[in-house]
Amino acid sequence: MFRLINFIAMLVFLNFSRDITETTAASPLCDVVIFYLSPCEGFIKGGANPAPECCVGAKRLIDELKTKEDRIEVCLCIKALLPQLGPFDPNRVPLLGQKCGIKNFFPPITPATDCSKV
Repeated sequence: MFRLINFIAMLVFLNFSRDITETTAASPLCDVVIFYLSPCEGFIKGGANPAPECCVGAKRLIDELKTKEDRIEVCLCIKALLPQLGPFDPNRVPLLGQKCGIKNFFPPITPATDCSKV
């Protein structure tokens, strides 16, 4: 039952996020970002520890990034999506990398973040 609820919640989040990314941060990687990081929503909003699915997704996302341009596109996508989650702490993004053991994850991302410098 819990998996079914998570699955339905992820579908709703993905559908909602797809509309956001089409208007604010359309990039080839944004669908991948949404897919991999959607299990991280609870942690980004203040949860104690990231779920195992979150860490797996975050690691896979980093593995997908081949160029500086990829990192910029992912940063732009995250920057567009985070405000849609409601209240969040921008410092949770790099903390996610630390908690999941991912080197060179992303810095804090806020509306003022210059994604060309990530």
